[in-house]
Amino acid sequence: MRVTEKDVQDFWKYMAKKYDFKVVKKGDSDEMKIVGQALDQMNIQKKKEFLEQYTTTVIFGGWRCVYVPFEIGKGSHAQLIHQIATCVHECQHVVQADREVAQQIKYLTSDASRAYYEADAYRATMEMHWYFTGRILSPKSLANGLKSYSIGKADRRIAEKHLIIASKVVKRGGVITGTSKVAIRWWNRRKKVTSFRNVSLIPLKVA
Repeated sequence: MRVTEKDVQDFWKYMAKKYDFKVVKKGDSDEMKIVGQALDQMNIQKKKEFLEQYTTTVIFGGWRCVYVPFEIGKGSHAQLIHQIATCVHECQHVVQADREVAQQIKYLTSDASRAYYEADAYRATMEMHWYFTGRILSPKSLANGLKSYSIGKADRRIAEKHLIIASKVVKRGGVITGTSKVAIRWWNRRKKVTSFRNVSLIPLKVA
């Protein structure tokens, strides 16, 4: 499936409305510079990397923003797919914060919590990447990437185990994450297809 600049821009607008957040260019945000400095001092992430390489979601009271380090809709086709997957990943963080009031605090103060929240959101990333490319992102690579979030080896291993399980479901065409389901339905309508990839929108059953 080929996607255009307008497709990606419209998708972000739809998801922002659906999950009630504002998209902000990260480099233009004074508050993100302050957060970046704090993360640097807490040895979680270098300020420069935080501002230039990572999308950040802040859901706290009436503050509902997703800060992006890129211009939405600009870039190669692979970069556009990455922007789509990033949008769904960040929407999953919005869902986490709406579901759990203390999510943002726990994310900042607990390595184990940060690893859990990221693994959950990376499952959405994995599902969207499969939908568009038919390829499975490496659970090991995704988990190893958490090192840049100042997450220790033990917690990265746990995250990797979660992602390995998720990859087996995704490889069979299964989609569990709610945000991915919303996104895939939007793209199926947008491109007028009933099913682009062999995807099954599996209900999430909680014991």
